[in-house]
Amino acid sequence: MAERTILITGGSGMLAGRLKAHFSSQPHTTVLTPGRAELDITDEDAVLAAVRDLAPTVVINTAALLVEPCEADPREAFRINAWGPRNLALACAENEAALVQISSGGLFGDEVRPYNEYDPVVLKTEYARSKFAGEEQVRAICPWHFILRLGWLYGGGLDGRRDFVAARLEEAKGKDVLESAKDKFGSPVCAADVAELLDRLMEAGAFGLYHVAGAGGCSRAEYVAAILAAAGLSARVEPVDSSSFPRRAGVPACEILESWNLGYAGIPGLPDWRESLGAYVRHLVGGKA
Repeated sequence: MAERTILITGGSGMLAGRLKAHFSSQPHTTVLTPGRAELDITDEDAVLAAVRDLAPTVVINTAALLVEPCEADPREAFRINAWGPRNLALACAENEAALVQISSGGLFGDEVRPYNEYDPVVLKTEYARSKFAGEEQVRAICPWHFILRLGWLYGGGLDGRRDFVAARLEEAKGKDVLESAKDKFGSPVCAADVAELLDRLMEAGAFGLYHVAGAGGCSRAEYVAAILAAAGLSARVEPVDSSSFPRRAGVPACEILESWNLGYAGIPGLPDWRESLGAYVRHLVGGKA
């Protein structure tokens, strides 16, 4: 294998931690994870200089402004989620580096069904609009790109971080009943699985757009019930309307993803979401479940 240097932006985030752990364990691979103080992706000159000086073979952009802050400040949303990827795309194109843009599965509508890479986007939130704009910048500027739209991401517990799964396990310790939305649907995905799949895509040189999520889909309530069951906890889930959890952002009802492009590229998709979730939960509870 040829030597490769991987630069991961947004290095303090959950996905960045799993990407770093995975790629650092691979032979002939150097991983760089500057934080925002070291590399602000919205600063075009700084990005061009960093990519020129560090000479990565691959840049993975995990930096993003998340859903609720995007609603509060749309201008900032586009600065980070669209202008930032534009700067990275320019730098990668100039230096012949591949660019991996991490995007979102929340780009569709309220019809409950799986969405593939060829379904038209709906873009109900400022977050969705800014993330899709980032995709468009990357597609237009850098020919060597991978765009990954992720499902409901978890996996921070492998690095000692708190994520949705760990938070529900903690919540269940003091309750007999947990309320969870019955009318929001998606496809959970483990960050460690994302890292492994991305490595296969990179090895194959299969540039393009991919939906990346555990196979199948579920409601948020079904997701929480699966978490508790995998941990062997007795708390039960009460399915409720999502209005019980008010949000500023009007997120879509359905974020269930399926990938046609992985099949076209000859890359195996991820296993059923329950399989990876069960293994992850058992890890968190120390193999007791």
